[in-house]
Amino acid sequence: MALKKEDRRQNILSILAERESVNTQELAKLLDISLITLRRDLRDLQKSGLVINGYGVVRAVNQETDPSSFFLKRLRVERESKEIIASKAIEYVEENDVLFIDESTTCYVFALRLSRKFKKLHIITNGINILLALSKVQGFSVESSGGSLQYGFDSLIGPRAESLVSSIYANKFFFSAASFRSDIGTFELSPFSASIKRKMLLNSSERILLIDSSKFDVIAPFKMAEVGEINRIITEEKDFIPSLHS
Repeated sequence: MALKKEDRRQNILSILAERESVNTQELAKLLDISLITLRRDLRDLQKSGLVINGYGVVRAVNQETDPSSFFLKRLRVERESKEIIASKAIEYVEENDVLFIDESTTCYVFALRLSRKFKKLHIITNGINILLALSKVQGFSVESSGGSLQYGFDSLIGPRAESLVSSIYANKFFFSAASFRSDIGTFELSPFSASIKRKMLLNSSERILLIDSSKFDVIAPFKMAEVGEINRIITEEKDFIPSLHS
């Protein structure tokens, strides 16, 4: 008799508790399930922050030692709001769009939804987890910004990343921020994140901020975007054009 979904996923976690990583084809054989079923289970486990799945290899997340733990902890914060924001944001995407997407957890949730709705997109991102999430999506052209890894943020930053981003033009830039102040603009915790996002913003024709209300009027040190440079702001509560509602 086929195992229930919850039992299958517990078995996956049990195997990964004994091994640092496992190939997806081998894992499917160990569990005696199809690759389609396994991928569906892994997708849900990754969304829950329990595993990392990419390039045919699965590994469990150890919250104490895994360098992705900070990202995953942030992913859980206001997760419901991020899902609402992502569901609204995909309404502003069309097939064949060229998109810049930043490394934020909100944009990670957004990227997962893109993979389920669209067949052909060209995406440029500096987010490691977004690259992994989209690595197996047939029909998507996904480009890494390259550059140096920024520890804790799972993002690619630095001169090489900025140089590549500066050579590409996107019709839409989806991004989040550590802070949004309606009278000033967006702010970041890292000057490196602010710098590469600034390059993406300057090389895109439409700039769409995805941000939950918990980020409003908090303190973050590094300015990234002016209010007037943002074309649309999407929150869990409303979707508005800042020039008309700020």
